[in-house]
Parts: sequence; C-alpha cells; structure tokens
Amino acid sequence: MSIDSLETTVTGSWDRRGLFDIEGASPHFRSITVETRISTRDAIERVVEVARQTHRRCPVHATPSRATEMIFKLVVNGQNVPL
Repeated sequence: MSIDSLETTVTGSWDRRGLFDIEGASPHFRSITVETRISTRDAIERVVEVARQTHRRCPVHATPSRATEMIFKLVVNGQNVPL
C-alpha cells in the first residue's frame, strides 16, 4: 500500500472525579478513540483491509482492548527508577 501521509491521534474519555476518588467514580477510561488519517493512491477497500489486519495483529491495539496487567517503567536521566 502506498502512503503519502499518515497521522494517528488517540484520545480518551474518563470521569475526572475518579482521579481523586470522589463519589466512588472509577478512574478507568470509559472509551479510547484512535483516529488515523491517511492519504494514499490505493483503493479505499485496500486501506480498510490493511487497517483491519493491523488491528487484528497489533499488540498495541490488542492490549487496551482487553483487561491486562499494566507495567510501568520510569527512567530518569538514563537510569531505571523503581516505582
């Protein structure tokens, strides 16, 4: 597939009260929206097929799509810092 330009934007919707444990609100994202804008000379059907295959195989897509363990790493001035 030829690509002239590609831009992806990720946004999330959540209840800010959850950050401060106000009124029992949950801090999790209610929804995550991934918007990809692409310019190509290929047919729209080809772009749709590539997007579907990417979503099916991509670990970045699969991970937030399911409940999973979260691992956080912090590096400060080149040094790993335990959390």
